[in-house]
Amino acid sequence: MEEFFLNIVYQNRKVKFRVTNPDAPLSVLMDNLRHATGADGKLIFDFPSLDETGAPLDYFFAKEDTDDKRIRVMRPRIGKTDQKLIDYNVKHNDTVFLIPDPFPG
Repeated sequence: MEEFFLNIVYQNRKVKFRVTNPDAPLSVLMDNLRHATGADGKLIFDFPSLDETGAPLDYFFAKEDTDDKRIRVMRPRIGKTDQKLIDYNVKHNDTVFLIPDPFPG
C-alpha cells in the first residue's frame, strides 16, 4: 500500500499526518489522531474535552468545498456510522480541518 498523508489544520497549526489505513472509519482516524505524538514525545494536538462554558466537546473532520470554498464538516450521514475518507472524496495530501463541536451534556 502506498503511503497516505493528510495535511491537518487545527488551532492555526498545520501538520502533515501519515494515515496508516485510509480505509478506516473516521472515528478510528480521529481516535488515532487524539493519541498521536510527535518526535518530541508530546501529543501533536491538544484536544480539550470541554469548551469554555463547560460543555463536552466532540471533534469532526472538515474539508474545504472546491466549488464555494466553504468548510464542510464531514459528519456521519443518517444511518451510517462508519464513514471513511473516500466517502468525502478525501485524497492523499488533501488538507482537512479539525472542528470542535460542543454537545449538550
